[in-house]
Amino acid sequence: MVKDKLQIYLITNNRERELRLTFEQIFADNSPIKDFDIVIVNNASTDGTDDLIKEYQKDFPNLKHIRNVVNIGGCANICRAYELAATCNKEYAWILCDDDLYNFGNWSEVEKNINEQKDIICVSDYAFPNNQHKTDKACQLMQLAFVPSCIFKTRNVDSRIIFNMYEAIYTMFPHVVLIADIINNDKQIEVLSTPIVHNGTFFDKRVVNRSFNRGFKKEVMTERRRVRNWMLGFSNIITMLEDKEIAKNCIEFSVPCRDIYGSWENFYSDLYKKYFNINNFNYFYEIYKLLKLKRKISFWLYYIIHNIPGLRHLYGRIKNLIIVLKIKMHNISSKY
Repeated sequence: MVKDKLQIYLITNNRERELRLTFEQIFADNSPIKDFDIVIVNNASTDGTDDLIKEYQKDFPNLKHIRNVVNIGGCANICRAYELAATCNKEYAWILCDDDLYNFGNWSEVEKNINEQKDIICVSDYAFPNNQHKTDKACQLMQLAFVPSCIFKTRNVDSRIIFNMYEAIYTMFPHVVLIADIINNDKQIEVLSTPIVHNGTFFDKRVVNRSFNRGFKKEVMTERRRVRNWMLGFSNIITMLEDKEIAKNCIEFSVPCRDIYGSWENFYSDLYKKYFNINNFNYFYEIYKLLKLKRKISFWLYYIIHNIPGLRHLYGRIKNLIIVLKIKMHNISSKY
């Protein structure tokens, strides 16, 4: 039975409301995992999280609770969950977060892939453009950067992986250490035909703090942590890929994603404004070196356009003209 092969961990910190919504999904009557061994890795929550867990433990004795003595940070808590997984007695593990949506309609495919001994089963697919490229390594890594998208073989998480995960906390993506190692060693990654987990940030627009720095002030952080954004951390972690073309393709796929930049122009603007200065130029280079040649050229064109008087205005007029022409061409084609 898959129940005897899969250990589930759920990481949380001060999100009682989101955690309750998650519990309502994974412990629903029709949930295939409601009777699985589930461990909450509670990062020293100070809200009603403890009471909520006790409430559910009354009906679900398979629900266990590990509480950190202090808030070790969101990324360290991810590492903690992987460390627990590495020493559990199950073949597979699944790290869940506390704010996502689940549809277990395709759970039979998860069971099939576990029984077929796949190294990683990817249970999300929103990062694949138009639901394509599911066998592309760069796209797979991009999707598996979303923590709960990955069901993994615990035997692949050895001391070397755990060590590097803790070392990579500063990137915000310590869990990608395992993904990079799987890709470097050409092990099996299977992407489900229909996803199980959907990123909750796409659906819940209420204002909540999703930062891994929750509970800490920027004044007590290192400089890198203060200026770090998604792209800088992601660029740092994908340097663990041995194939640098895959790393560059990771950037290619990630920039246009709606929840990252949405367009290359937005990316160039952010890179220029945030890191292209004497104080942060080292961070600029960490991202820049992973760009493909055409993107490097495009960045310098962006720089020239926005720094030579008159060119920025001309660029804006040309851009607006192109938009108008596209609309007119569309209207003409639609008539025929």
